[in-house]
Amino acid sequence: EEALRQASERIARKLTEGKRLTDTEVIILLLDQMNKRMEIMNESLNKRIDDTNKRIDDLRDDVKLLRQEMSSIKSDIINLLKERLTGTGGT
Repeated sequence: EEALRQASERIARKLTEGKRLTDTEVIILLLDQMNKRMEIMNESLNKRIDDTNKRIDDLRDDVKLLRQEMSSIKSDIINLLKERLTGTGGT
């Protein structure tokens, strides 16, 4: 990667001097551009993966809270049914 960057800089200087590029130099410039685009895509994908992982973690937390609430509601219903069956309820 570093060698490609240095070669691209050398080629860019050659261009500013008005010199012609060889086919190899043109290919090096193209490779450098492709490498830069791949880095940008990689960073973008990593960000999207991180965002997706955060959403998954948030959903996991929400499901955990819902399970706790359901468990609490279940316990309340069982206690109410027990009270009614044993006649200790207020009705």
